[in-house]
Amino acid sequence: MIRVGFARPVTFRARLTLRWTLAVGVLLGVANLAIYATARVSLHRWLDGHVRTLAATEAASSTDGLEDVHLHEKPFGQFDAGAFTEKLVQIFDAQGRLVLQSSGLEGLPGLIDAGHIAAALDGRAPMVSTDVQGRPLRIAVLRAMRDDRPFAVAVGLFADDVEEGLSRLAVILVTVWGISLIATATIGAGLAGRALAPVARITERAAWIARGNFDARLDAPVAHDEVGRMTLLLNSMLERLQAAVEANRRFAADASHELRAPLTAMAGELDVALRHPREAAAYRETIAHVRRRLDALTRLTGDLILLVRTQEGTRDLVRHAIDLSPLVAETFQRHADEASARQVRLSQVGIEAVRVYAEPGLFARVLDNVVANAVLYNRDGGEVVVTATVEEPPEDGSWTAPTAVIRVTDTGTGIPADQRERVFDRFYRLDQSRARRTGGSGLGLAICREVLALHGGGIEVEHSSPDGTTIAIRVAGNAVPRG
Repeated sequence: MIRVGFARPVTFRARLTLRWTLAVGVLLGVANLAIYATARVSLHRWLDGHVRTLAATEAASSTDGLEDVHLHEKPFGQFDAGAFTEKLVQIFDAQGRLVLQSSGLEGLPGLIDAGHIAAALDGRAPMVSTDVQGRPLRIAVLRAMRDDRPFAVAVGLFADDVEEGLSRLAVILVTVWGISLIATATIGAGLAGRALAPVARITERAAWIARGNFDARLDAPVAHDEVGRMTLLLNSMLERLQAAVEANRRFAADASHELRAPLTAMAGELDVALRHPREAAAYRETIAHVRRRLDALTRLTGDLILLVRTQEGTRDLVRHAIDLSPLVAETFQRHADEASARQVRLSQVGIEAVRVYAEPGLFARVLDNVVANAVLYNRDGGEVVVTATVEEPPEDGSWTAPTAVIRVTDTGTGIPADQRERVFDRFYRLDQSRARRTGGSGLGLAICREVLALHGGGIEVEHSSPDGTTIAIRVAGNAVPRG
């Protein structure tokens, strides 16, 4: 197929205007046809009524008096032209012969055929349409009696005025239809332009965003209509898109920063081990050391992926009611060996009566990270205590869910005031040497904050001093009903 040219694409505004104009045009056309048809039927009925009235009058007057059947003609020429419509009359006898007719019909044959004459003589009153010298004529045929002799009296009126009036009406309707289409197209184009103006602005801003400006947003909607709701949804989508892009950028930066050093170290250890022959025990020790580094890298990678997914905000939460006591017991069991090695006591107080609403896997990770930090930064022979309370919403008439507050208290050296927010940053470590030695990635508390934000909750350093630190976790929850 050979293309000889390219048609310019039709805009949505033009299509919308065209469809609106066509719809209104069809509607007006149908309405005009109905008006014309109604007017035509009404006028012809009106004309037929006048013709029948004249026919009845003429039939009665043609047989009155002492003389034989006769006509009653008036000198219409004495009246102004067009003021009256001339009446035409023909009278036929029982044999169908024309016996009398109006002077205006002299020299012309009968206007009706034998069948209509017979129908009139039988008592019916047929209506006949014909032409006289190119002019339309409407005729009514009635029976009249004179001395027991039947006659058929045909009386007609010219229908010029009716047809001319219908023609003028048709011209007026077509003219109105055409003007209405032009006005409709003009108004439709203006309304479509105004209606689509917000969409045009959204399109321009979307094009700007598509070029990489993910921090840009659409203008706030003026009205909460379909376009306004679309704007809000697009802004919400852009928020999540920007969060995903930034999360992946941070992941790429963090991964390249945090993975490069251990990978380089492992490669160096393997190169040294391969450079000179060694005993099997030395190779085994090198492999075991590399294995420990790989385990740390695996944990780091898992933490990075979890952090990215929570920051994207695209994960669908499936919340469950979680009893705190068994969850804390499982967390203590996972950290029992490390706590025992440093003689750190793990205990829980008053958490049996509290229940939280969260995704079990994610919330278990939050609790695990906070307890792991409490053990890691504790004193040898110290203690980690987990407590929980329920904060009821204020009685201000607004509906707010109760909040479970889980507090993890340690007996470490505390967190300086200027660092109590920084501990929730990625890869931030209070004690670099201890964190590196124990394999800490510096992502634990950052993951906690992102996961709890996803749940609509939060985490903070509630209290810290040289005698210890309390981390408060807030999430939706309630008190367990007493059975």
